[in-house]
Amino acid sequence: MRPIKDSPAKRHILSRLREGKVSGESLARELGMSRVGVWKYIRELNSLGYLIRAERGYRLLKEPDVPYPWELSGRSVYFPKTGSTMEEALKLAWRGVYDVFVLAGEQVSGRGRFGRTWVSPPGGLYLSVVTRDRDPPALREEMAEVVAESLSELLEVEAVENGLFVGGKKIGGVLVEVLGEPERPKVVAGIGLNVRNPVPEGATSLSMELGENVSLVAVAKLVTEAIAGELHDRGEER
Repeated sequence: MRPIKDSPAKRHILSRLREGKVSGESLARELGMSRVGVWKYIRELNSLGYLIRAERGYRLLKEPDVPYPWELSGRSVYFPKTGSTMEEALKLAWRGVYDVFVLAGEQVSGRGRFGRTWVSPPGGLYLSVVTRDRDPPALREEMAEVVAESLSELLEVEAVENGLFVGGKKIGGVLVEVLGEPERPKVVAGIGLNVRNPVPEGATSLSMELGENVSLVAVAKLVTEAIAGELHDRGEER
C-alpha cells in the first residue's frame, strides 16, 4: 500500500474550513489554482474520511481520527496498513531521507525486542523514525522516557527500559535498532502505543485508563513533537 504524503493545499483547506464555511472561489484564489483544482482536493479529503459538504461553498462537518501528515507539525508519511513502520522508515534511510516520521494505521508484521511479534490492530499509534544519532545506546535509554513524558498531561506513564507502563500494565513499547556502518549508523526508533485498540490480557490502553475515547491524532501530535524536539536537541549537542 502506497504512503499518504503531506500536502500544503490540504493543510490550508482544512485550516480554513475549521474556521467556518468558505467558498470555492476564495480557496482557489488563496491557493493559486482553479475551482476545479480545489474541488479535486475536497473530493480526495472526503475519500479519506473527512465529511465536507458542498452547498454554496464548503463546510466541514466531520473529521476522521487519523494522524495524516497534514495533521502533524513535523515531516511524516502515513500508511493505512503496512508490514512494519520500521521497515518503511529504513527504506527512506537507504534513499538518504532522515528524520521523517512513518506512521501506520495498522501493522501486519510489527515487532518488539528479540524478534517478538508486536500485535498492531487499528486504533493504536505505530510510528518509526530514522536518525543519524551518534550515540544509539543513549537514545535507546532516553526514547521511552521522552514518550512517557509526552503523555504526562493525559496520565502518568512509567518508562522501564524499553517498555511503557501504567499501574504495572504495559501500554506501549519502544524499539531502537542500529544498522549500517559504525561511522555512519542508521538508527531506527519505533514506538507502539495502545490508544484505543483492543489489547491482550494484562495490558492496557489510554482509552481504558482514562475511560474515554482518546483521540489518536492528539496523541500522535504529543508524541511526534516530543520526539522531534529530543532529536533536535541531540543534534545540537553533537
